[in-house]
Amino acid sequence: PAGAEALAWTIDRCVVATCALQAGVCRQALDLTARYTSERHQFGVPIATFQAVAHRAADAYTDALGVETTMLQAAWRLAEGLPADDEVHIAKFWAAEGGQRMIHGCQHLHGGIGVDTDYPLHRCFRWSKELELTFGGATEHLRRLGATLA
Repeated sequence: PAGAEALAWTIDRCVVATCALQAGVCRQALDLTARYTSERHQFGVPIATFQAVAHRAADAYTDALGVETTMLQAAWRLAEGLPADDEVHIAKFWAAEGGQRMIHGCQHLHGGIGVDTDYPLHRCFRWSKELELTFGGATEHLRRLGATLA
């Protein structure tokens, strides 16, 4: 039992650390996207002024905020020694699901340059995809969360 508890303690912190990395990747992708959509002009105006671009950017921002907020809640509960099983699963679900949705949104806002290996956004996508699957994907953590609620 002591070994199992130590392993669970370590895994919880590794999962939350992975979520923190995903939050950083999201922040970098948002920064790149904000810069790109402000500098890229179409029809004589920045594409950031188009309603469809603003909606997609808002969705990406909301997902990034979800990743960061749920990670901070899980990290705080772990740091305070409070029960955090549910919060860890929620944070990992958001990091996996919200992180990938957010990165895809940023890539769409960049158009073709978003997947160009000469442009840094592709690194955000690759790292986000790796983090999405590290320590289990969204479905696995949602299933575990469901089991605790059932």
